[in-house]
This record gives sequence, structure tokens and C-alpha cells, in this order.
Amino acid sequence: MANELKELIVKEMVSRYRNRNNYLVVGYQKIKALEFDQLRKDLGKKKLCLEIVKNSLASISFKEIGVSEIVGLLNGPTAIVTGGGDPVVMAKETIEWSKRIPFLNLRGGFIDGAIVSTDDINRLAKLPSMPVLRAQIITSINAPIAGVVGAFNAVLHSLATVFHAVKNQKEKSEK
Repeated sequence: MANELKELIVKEMVSRYRNRNNYLVVGYQKIKALEFDQLRKDLGKKKLCLEIVKNSLASISFKEIGVSEIVGLLNGPTAIVTGGGDPVVMAKETIEWSKRIPFLNLRGGFIDGAIVSTDDINRLAKLPSMPVLRAQIITSINAPIAGVVGAFNAVLHSLATVFHAVKNQKEKSEK
């Protein structure tokens, strides 16, 4: 490969990975082409991208963006999964596909500014997605407020009942 071409590829990879907060490194040795195509299509539907990389060029790219720790994961046939705003979805999908395709080997990754191991990714995949997590947080914040509102409503209802009873009693006494 000509040096100019390599430099262009590295420059493109640097610009692509610098703008991403999340990516996973996977090995794909012995995967059939049809399985790989199906994997790419399925990940694409979830706004995730799977791209095969040349390890030497990927190493240069990752070093240039300051993630040299990931270079150790780049051995053998390597692909990078990127995209999506939610790292939980990316982790779940990659792990799900590694169960369907035994030769898809999750090696590690980079999630929200930190290098993660396969164990970390497995734990991440067990979390609920961001929208579900946000809903759970809002519900837990809202629960005490709803309780206070309910208590105030009960007091106001009791007070209204007392006023109504006093009004009825006065009306009876006036007759």
C-alpha cells in the first residue's frame, strides 16, 4: 500500500474515532461472509457501524487520538463497532451477536473516555438502556413528591369535609 494512501486512511480513521465516545474491538476470524453481512445489516438498523480495520493503521490512529491502551487489543483479524449514543445498546448487541456467532470474539473497548475489558462490557450489557434508566430515575424522584402531594390532598379533603359538615350543621340550626 502506498504511503500516501496509508496516510489518508489513518487521517480518516482519526477523524472518525476522535468524534466517537464509544467503540468496541472484536475479532472475527472464521466468520462466514453471510453471517458478517447479516451482522452489519442488523447493527446498521440500530445505528451501529462495524468496520474491518488494518491493525497497523488502527494502532497509529488510536495512538494519535490518545487511546494507546487499546492497541494491545488489535491482534489478528479485527473489526471495530462504533456509533449510537447509548453504549449499553452497543454492548448488548455485540454480546448478543457473539452468542449467535461463536467466532465473533469481543476483546474490549473504549466507553465514555475509559478503556473497558470484556467483563466490563458484559456488566454494561446487563444495565437497562438510557431511556429506561432515565424513566426509572424520574419515577424514583417523582415518587416522594407524589406522596407529599397525596398527603396534602388528604389534609385538604379532610378540611373540606369538616367545613362542609359545619356548613350543614349551621344550615340545620338556622331552620
